Amino acid sequence: MSVCSLALTTGCKTTETKGSMESYEAQELFSLVVNNSLDYRTFSGKMKTSFRFGKNDMDISAYLRIIKDDKLQLSFQVPILGEMFKLAVSKDSLILIDRMHKQYVAESMQNIKETSSSDFDLYNLQALFTNQIFLVGKSVVTTNDYQQFKIEQDKEKALIKTKDKHINYTFTVDYTDHIRNSMMTGNSGKTTMNWSYDNFSSLENKQLFPMQMGMNLNSSSQKFSLNFTFSKIDLNKGVEIDFNVPKKYNRITLAQAMVLINSLQQ
Repeated sequence: MSVCSLALTTGCKTTETKGSMESYEAQELFSLVVNNSLDYRTFSGKMKTSFRFGKNDMDISAYLRIIKDDKLQLSFQVPILGEMFKLAVSKDSLILIDRMHKQYVAESMQNIKETSSSDFDLYNLQALFTNQIFLVGKSVVTTNDYQQFKIEQDKEKALIKTKDKHINYTFTVDYTDHIRNSMMTGNSGKTTMNWSYDNFSSLENKQLFPMQMGMNLNSSSQKFSLNFTFSKIDLNKGVEIDFNVPKKYNRITLAQAMVLINSLQQ
């Protein structure tokens, strides 16, 4: 089997039939995963998700908009009532608007990093929503970043691992050479965020993309989960992202907002 040079900027595939994930050289596997990353400038997605209100589960619409490396917005809407929650993230700030209770969160990304002891940012969040491998502090991972990862392979899957001062990252790859699971675990082991991907389908640019995603956050103080099912995705079309906060809304902290969201799911 041929090995892809890490200097290449485009992927190369062997013409042999792959019997298992072990049939890849580690460097080739890494190159394939990186070069399979979704190619886009803007991303617009319509989704369905289940959200719990007290003891009742409700299917609601969710809309994801991304201007790559600049801004991301996720909003949740219900029939008649309209938008309930909106999360908007830029390289510098985070806005969370709760229209149900007429309140909002406004935090700088620097403050969030300092209080959470994590360097997680816009680049990592857009990578999770677009099924890409990432390194904290970098806007994009290239094949030249191979040495910053450790790769473990068996017949069924490959684990691509890296870490920073606070978090261990594990990306699980299957025979499609796409990420099926992204897991982030705090060094203490008390906090875990798990992002899963399923139902890969071909988009308008012929790239495969997971039409189903699941996100689970577990810690000693927080438990939160959402499942997304995409019904429509548009690439490279006009996208507007609004960071405006309605007048007379009360400002709360991010910690207070998480307590509220947790209470809705109990």
